Amino acid sequence: MSASYTFIRSLVIAAFLLPLSTLQAQKAPKKPVLRLDTALVKSVARMVSDSFGAPAGLVETFILEAKRLEVNEGIPATAFIGIAILESSGFTSYLYQNARNPFGMRATKIWKGPTFIMFHEGADAPFRKYESPAGAVRDFAKFLRSRRWFHDALLCPTSDVDCFLTGMSANKQKDEPGYARDPEWPNKVKRVIRTYGLEALMRYE
Repeated sequence: MSASYTFIRSLVIAAFLLPLSTLQAQKAPKKPVLRLDTALVKSVARMVSDSFGAPAGLVETFILEAKRLEVNEGIPATAFIGIAILESSGFTSYLYQNARNPFGMRATKIWKGPTFIMFHEGADAPFRKYESPAGAVRDFAKFLRSRRWFHDALLCPTSDVDCFLTGMSANKQKDEPGYARDPEWPNKVKRVIRTYGLEALMRYE
């Protein structure tokens, strides 16, 4: 086999494979890039800060961590931030001040991290203690994935907050306890979302 034949054969193979590789690259889904409007994040954080007194920088950090989780794992940041604000009184609750725990996460037997003991519902109870907003956000997401009754919520598009909160709510027909006993809980989260303009966080630059 001559060198010229081998060279020509290589060119033919390359010409055939190039369109195929290009087509595959076009079909591959692009991973979303986190490009938030900095001014928007600061505006939302300032509104929360003005209402509750938490440092605006802290609120910004929670927003950014929630958006990273949304991009990487498809969990809606708008709902996460709304829940955190509601459950922690805008990051100023006693539990948050002492344990950096904005979601009211209990320290059950499976929890191996630090804990904070707080009087709750008539008795002392252990709660999870976090070192950072990232730790709190990721642990809450891990908790949701570990419970079968939150499966419906995790299947919702990140833009559909109503779907997510419905999936988080108790469902007697499916024997699902949900996240909160209060039947008004999803509506309370939605009011928080509307009050602080969290819907705007769904948008990217």
